[in-house]
Amino acid sequence: MTQVALVSRLSAVLLAATLFAGCRNLDVITESYATLAEATAAGAVDRGWLPRGLPAGTRELRIAHDLDSNRRWGLFNFPEAEGEALRALIGSEISFDGLTCSPPRRIEWWPVLLRERLDAERIKSTGLRGYAAKDGLILAVNWAQGRAYYWTRE
Repeated sequence: MTQVALVSRLSAVLLAATLFAGCRNLDVITESYATLAEATAAGAVDRGWLPRGLPAGTRELRIAHDLDSNRRWGLFNFPEAEGEALRALIGSEISFDGLTCSPPRRIEWWPVLLRERLDAERIKSTGLRGYAAKDGLILAVNWAQGRAYYWTRE
């Protein structure tokens, strides 16, 4: 094989890999809901995009889900008075050490702090605590602010 043919082949492989990586998240859909009742009525809970059993007062929900896989990311606010309902969905506190989270970059509402390889100490310093939910999701919850983020384990 000539050097020109080898370079051409390598270029084609690199181009294909780049296109494949760029296309991975084309089927990720984002949705926003003002209340849990609105999200439920739209079918977001039944389709599995939202965890079941969230507190009734859950509001300001944002969801992203991949139509080709079970990957999903979301955030919501909950009333402090309903924190116990959320605690019923989650297990004991976990560390973010060794965890990753890779939402598509175009999901602008997902915090930079919770992207790629997670820095457990930095996350903890913001008031977020980690939990493994019964349905396999990872949650980062700030109990004082009444805000939670969730995603599928990678």
